[in-house]
Amino acid sequence: MADNDPSQYSAFQSLSQSQSQHPEADHDAAASPAATAANGSGEGSSNYVPRPKRIACVVCRRRKLKCDGKKPSCGTCSRLGHACAYDEARKKSGPKRGYVKQLEARLAQVEILLNGQEPTALPASQTQPQPQENAFDASMPNSTLSPDFPPISAIPDEVERCIAPGDVATQPQPGRGYLPEPGFNMAGNSTWDMISLGLEEPLPNQNVIDELHQIYFEKVHPSIPVVHRPRYLAASNLTSSLRPPVYLQYIMWCHAASISDRYHDLHVHFYQRARKYAEMEEMRGLGENILSLAYCQSWLLIATYESKMLYFPRAWLSTGRCARMALMMGLNRLDGAGLNVKQSLPPPKDWTEREERRRVFWLIFCCDRYASIGTSWPMAIDERDIMTNLPSTEESFIKSKPQRTLRLADALMGEGNATLSPLASVVLLAALFGRNLTHLHRPDPQDNDHDLNGEFWKRHRSYDNLLLSIALQLPSHLRLPAGMDDPNIIFSNMCIHTSTICLHQAAIFKAEKNKMPSQMIIESKRRCIVAADQIANIMKLISHKDLTIMNPFLSFCVYVAARIFVQYLKSRPDDSMVQSSLQFVMSALRALKSKNPLTETFLVQLDVDTEGRAFQGIQTPTNRDGRGNHCAPGVVCAHLIVIRYDIGFLTHLHCT
Repeated sequence: MADNDPSQYSAFQSLSQSQSQHPEADHDAAASPAATAANGSGEGSSNYVPRPKRIACVVCRRRKLKCDGKKPSCGTCSRLGHACAYDEARKKSGPKRGYVKQLEARLAQVEILLNGQEPTALPASQTQPQPQENAFDASMPNSTLSPDFPPISAIPDEVERCIAPGDVATQPQPGRGYLPEPGFNMAGNSTWDMISLGLEEPLPNQNVIDELHQIYFEKVHPSIPVVHRPRYLAASNLTSSLRPPVYLQYIMWCHAASISDRYHDLHVHFYQRARKYAEMEEMRGLGENILSLAYCQSWLLIATYESKMLYFPRAWLSTGRCARMALMMGLNRLDGAGLNVKQSLPPPKDWTEREERRRVFWLIFCCDRYASIGTSWPMAIDERDIMTNLPSTEESFIKSKPQRTLRLADALMGEGNATLSPLASVVLLAALFGRNLTHLHRPDPQDNDHDLNGEFWKRHRSYDNLLLSIALQLPSHLRLPAGMDDPNIIFSNMCIHTSTICLHQAAIFKAEKNKMPSQMIIESKRRCIVAADQIANIMKLISHKDLTIMNPFLSFCVYVAARIFVQYLKSRPDDSMVQSSLQFVMSALRALKSKNPLTETFLVQLDVDTEGRAFQGIQTPTNRDGRGNHCAPGVVCAHLIVIRYDIGFLTHLHCT
């Protein structure tokens, strides 16, 4: 037994190892029949017969049983009484043709990018980092990586080094602190994330990502609550293929960076990357990949960001894109039934997923209304096509507690308003904005606005009664100051008064145009100044709060109130109380401007309106071109929309 040990050992070792470790057994190993059989054939043997390949039958292969390959019926099928059959056509295994070449080309592209952007002068201690004890595999052979693969430095704590400075289109420089520590930790290596996710640049450092997520969910999510925080964060820790899409991550980081002093310089980079990868996703294949809730969420957040940053033409198109996408996926009929309800998405797995879809649809609905308010252009979503219930409370959504909610039509009728959630109240007021828009810009031949009994004045009285009814029946948890901690409650209360101003400014214009009784004009003006005063009071209530968590459209409500005060002071310039209110709302707009560039346009218009001796000391120091410090160098905000009431349904505010 001991005599055969050297030959058996050499049969399972390479020739070089056996020669160096057991030179005395070399001859025995070459002549050993056991070694010859183990290697498949011998040097001088011609009696070797290769073992025939055995094909398992279809039944055994499907049930993963051992098959002896006998024909016409194998032993297993004969014993169990199954119909045995053999599939002679064997399926090809392994990667598809050209896969390896594509992967090699992709790796070569990454190497070229890294080599071209690596700093030229680095100390030897940085270019050759010491191996870490906690690396994924300290004994990993060097041949697994290209010998020319550049080293990757660690990320510093300084935020300004997270992304390489320079032009927006320039890719980040991995050698300047944007990629993680070297080592082969596949779960956290951004280089492998780039390959698996198909990215052209590395993702930010994980510490930066975590901080941006925290900023987003604390300051952006309250007014745009379309992402389920626990599920999103849990998915972010999974493998690359199971994480949220990169375009959704980028636009969320973009929103967070836009209101953060520390990361403010990065929001334009994140925005451009979000659009780039979203458009790339649309162009893949036949476009079937865009049928996902995450894609719809991304374009909703893109449209909101573009509106806030004064990219009005893009914002209008992005709003229409996400609105059409929501209709295409059937998000407007989530709670409907019948033959007319067609769904492009798989059924929701649970109530939480259904609620997330509801929220995406209703926030798109609001975005559609807000976009049309500033332009007077038609809305994309018709109320009559909606069969989706209003959203639930934030607590029920986050904790996955099912909650029954109302339909929009029932809420407008005043039924069950005691159960309205804060977000549902925002949707309700957005619907009233839309009705005001159609009231003014979808005229009927029977309107007869010169007749108090005409259709125009009937609609006016109907909408006015609806606003009064909503204000009177508003449940206690949606009133102020009880709801001071919820930005949606603050915004919905402001929207009630803003809708009142919009409706009665139109009535003033029509009444003066058609020489209607002066009592109507006086009453509408009184309603407007009272509503403007209520908006100013709400702003005073929240003046101590962080304004970055407020809805971006809040500045429009404050602007409407300021225009009413300006209008009032032109006829009564000595009213000190109104002067004080105007000064306060203009200071509030200046405070909102720092994190909400949309406010800049309103301030420019107010600067024009307050010219003259009556407004000395009230004028706001703004740029007349409507551009603030929020614009990137060389970027000019397109003024497709000049914010004046003569282009929107508020066309009559300056006419009284």
